[in-house]
Amino acid sequence: MTDKDNLKANLKRRHFLLTAGIGGVGAAAAVMAVRSSGDAEPATDLAAKNGKGGYRMTEHIANYYRTARV
Repeated sequence: MTDKDNLKANLKRRHFLLTAGIGGVGAAAAVMAVRSSGDAEPATDLAAKNGKGGYRMTEHIANYYRTARV
């Protein structure tokens, strides 16, 4: 096998692995989108609700808690 043939074989393998990796990420994203679309209740701003300052449950914090679950 020449160097050119070897290089072409390596590039084909790399392309396959790259495509498989991207497909796996896409599938995981699709599953997460379906899982989280119906269960999530809207995040509320507790500080505005209570009229006090301090800890506020924002959408950003709710997303962090949702993704940090084990």
